[in-house]
Formats: sequence, C-alpha cells, structure tokens
Amino acid sequence: MATVAVACTSGLLGSVLLASPALAHDSVVSSNPQNGAHIGSLPHELTLEFSGEPRQGYNTVALSRDGDVLFSGKPNVNGRVLTIDVPDNVESNPGNYLIGFQITSSDGHATRGSLDFTVDGDGSASNKDGNASENVGNSSASPGQQRDAHNGVPGWLLPLGGIFVVAGALVIAIARFGNLKK
Repeated sequence: MATVAVACTSGLLGSVLLASPALAHDSVVSSNPQNGAHIGSLPHELTLEFSGEPRQGYNTVALSRDGDVLFSGKPNVNGRVLTIDVPDNVESNPGNYLIGFQITSSDGHATRGSLDFTVDGDGSASNKDGNASENVGNSSASPGQQRDAHNGVPGWLLPLGGIFVVAGALVIAIARFGNLKK
C-alpha cells in the first residue's frame, strides 16, 4: 500500500513540475503606440514586441476606435516583433483606440490580448512620424492586457494547487503507513 501511495505521489509531483513551463505564454513587452498613451495622430504602423517569438501563421491584429473595428489583418512577424500597416483609408480621428491581437505563442498556445491608447487629435504628443514620443497618459498601465485563450485560470494558481494536492497525498500516505505498523 505504501508503494502505491509513493508511486501516486511521485507521479502527481512529476506532472505538476513538468506542466508549469507550459503556462508561460508570450506577452507584450513594448508597443507603438504604448499602452495607455495619449498621442496626437494615428501612426502609419502598429508595432507589438513580445517576450518570445510568436509562431508564423494564425496571427491576427485588429484596430478599433470607440468600439468599431477599423481594420484587421495578418501582421508581419520578424522575430519577437509584429508589425502591421494602418491602411490609408483609416482616418486619424480623436478617440479611444484598441489594438486587439491573437497570436500563436512560442509555446504553441493561442494567446489573446489588447492594448489601448487615445488619439487626442491636437498633434502635440506625437513626433513627425506620428509615433508616440512619451506615455503621457496612464504611466502605471500594464504592457498588455492578456489572457489565455484556453481558460481564465491565473497561471500561478495551477502550480500552487498542485503543491497542495501533493502535500495532501503525502499526509494521507504517511497516515496510512503509520497505521500499517501498528
């Protein structure tokens, strides 16, 4: 009986330890425009830099303003950087913009996320290329609001739950082994 408990505990511990690296999906580390930025006009190109190299294919980027999708398309992938040109027919009107994306992370999992920025329309917060020069807005904004496409469980919760399961199995195994000696 003790051998079965040890085998089950070892198998459970091994599966928890081996499953943890799969939780590390690629995330946005920088962008142009920056998340939360206030800029004067819409740039000619949107850029997203990720923590890993997204896989080719099945990547999509969309731009919306005040809830209306302006365009979507397949971005160019160059290492960790995704770029997509803003079509000429998209007007740079003042408003709240959202860059939404779905990529295939370097670990093979689908990852979705979004970044937001505001076009003020006065031209004061942009340089000559239309790129954001500073994050004038919310400086505490996160690099990207991302979520796993498979579930809404935070990544840190699964290994923590696994530790509790393994600890519980060890307690049960020790209690049963102690009863066998008596």
